[in-house]
Amino acid sequence: MDFNFPDYMALWNYDDPQTTATTFFAMLDMAAVSVDKTFFSELLSQIARTYVMRNDFTQAEYYLAQAKAFLGNAEPRAEVYYMREKARMLAAQHDREGAKTLLVEAWTLAEKERYDQLVLETALDLADDTWVNLPEQEKQQWLEKARQTAATTQDERTKRWMLENPSRLQ
Repeated sequence: MDFNFPDYMALWNYDDPQTTATTFFAMLDMAAVSVDKTFFSELLSQIARTYVMRNDFTQAEYYLAQAKAFLGNAEPRAEVYYMREKARMLAAQHDREGAKTLLVEAWTLAEKERYDQLVLETALDLADDTWVNLPEQEKQQWLEKARQTAATTQDERTKRWMLENPSRLQ
């Protein structure tokens, strides 16, 4: 992993996806020259998300395709981000079953690779009607998986995320 990259997640402005996209575009050249394509692929996935938030699915699909092209040279974490953003796009296009399938795959890979923050966030996405429409019992099971991860994680980034997003675990 190349640790010289900024924490792009800290640069997200969810209220202004256009500004976020501009910020992320400014980092693309730096990411493109790295041998490790993890950051590059993740950044492309997040750029796609900014387009999903603006209902520009053509551009979102383009950037997701770009992100996917670099997954073979990236850590599995980049694939988790790719699947999550693809799932968000499918949900926004009213394909909740497709979104669920990708989110479950993303959660499975995140759990296998021990990416606690992604395990937690993806489980919460699966418990959220914004992305998928699951029966109440299944939503509660995903929420419980998120809570278990929150209770047992040793990952500092995950702990920080929980402090910044306490309402998500309610």
